[in-house]
Amino acid sequence: MLKRNYFLFGTLLLVGLLLSTLTGCQIQNQATTVPTKTIVDCLNREVEIPADPQRVACLYASTAHIMTMLGQEAKIVGIPNGIKRDVLMSYKRPDIGSVSVPFNDGAINIEELLATNTDLVLLRKSTAENAGEIEKLDKAGIPWVVIDYASLDDLQKAIAVTGTVFNQEQRATDYNAALQQTLTLISERVSSLPESARPRVYHAVNEAARTDLAGDLCSQITDAAGIINVSTQGGSLITDAEKTMTTLEQIYSWDPDAIIANDIIASNYMLSDPKWSGLRAVAEQRVTTLPVGVTRWGHPGSMEPHMAALFIAMTFYPELFADVDLTQTVKDHYQQWFELTLTDADVATILSGEGMRLAK
Repeated sequence: MLKRNYFLFGTLLLVGLLLSTLTGCQIQNQATTVPTKTIVDCLNREVEIPADPQRVACLYASTAHIMTMLGQEAKIVGIPNGIKRDVLMSYKRPDIGSVSVPFNDGAINIEELLATNTDLVLLRKSTAENAGEIEKLDKAGIPWVVIDYASLDDLQKAIAVTGTVFNQEQRATDYNAALQQTLTLISERVSSLPESARPRVYHAVNEAARTDLAGDLCSQITDAAGIINVSTQGGSLITDAEKTMTTLEQIYSWDPDAIIANDIIASNYMLSDPKWSGLRAVAEQRVTTLPVGVTRWGHPGSMEPHMAALFIAMTFYPELFADVDLTQTVKDHYQQWFELTLTDADVATILSGEGMRLAK
């Protein structure tokens, strides 16, 4: 009889513990349930994401820049390594050097990513099209959103989508309006210029022989600035999904009046390498490095293309913009959109294209 009572007592105790555990699990699940919302990303995918994302891994550099403009930089827990080279990003996130890098050379390090406890991943189209990389995210149950662009229209859509992700729709709308306002200002002043008054310019993108393709973001920047971009006028171009390359022979054939480059290393290379010295633009020292701010203004991933267009237009048509104080315009841009108070020296460094992006 005593043994049976012990047995019954033990059984009841076990059942009680099981019920307690199940109830505890239910409470924990309820406590950890996160409200969600459905958004449409840049690939027009409907995606269910946290209603208010708090820990975001940016696997595409531009998404970190856009998040910062939206005032969401504190939520970034993962970045590509290149973001650590952006000096103005370190002004916004002094700890940027220690932020996790779960994405390198096109591959997601899923262990590194999981260690960040991220609740959302932002990535570009090329990553989304890589089934092996996306499988890593799907197996881990991490929601992902495509934020990508290759043109001005795409950029404005990307900013709007990111605004929706972070419940910052109005700020995204206002930034796009400011971008368009600057482009309209430039157009009003350069659109009537005859072709004979427009310089023929070669744009070097990062590398001396990397250039623009008609219709891409960089060519739209030069079009907006009112110059003739020689690489869009025909010639030898080799294009893949990531970049457009040409040859030195083709650049000699174009014989541009001037060269613009969005990397100081490319500028210095063209000005110092003997193979380039026969170009008129090089011989006459008409090689200009484009500014580097939060982004490299003239880069395909720039979220500041309007600033690049203004700088280029003012470089080649200063008389049309005599009333525009570029230093003050740059200060206002960074104060309004990135809450950065810059000195004249800061702006001079930005406009020089040297010193705002650290060397590899």
